[in-house]
Amino acid sequence: MLPLDKLEMLRQGGYQVAVRGREVEIEFATPTLGDAASDPELGGERRRFVVKGVVEGDVVRLTEAYVEDQTGVRDRVNLRDLELWIDYINSL
Repeated sequence: MLPLDKLEMLRQGGYQVAVRGREVEIEFATPTLGDAASDPELGGERRRFVVKGVVEGDVVRLTEAYVEDQTGVRDRVNLRDLELWIDYINSL
């Protein structure tokens, strides 16, 4: 879970955050593989990393996460794999 007040910090950190009623969507674009590896020959494809959740009181309960490529293909991300990211956000 993420404290609701951390969403503004995510926005300031370059994430796109949308709140529609109780639904929350957090998104950011990954660097290209070439940028990440400092090797442009590895490719220029960007991906979207999306985390969805539901507002419950003063926290957001995460419900789904995935990585989406430029063609719209989505690869599901296990929410347990986000624990370090959540800990980091909570420490801000």
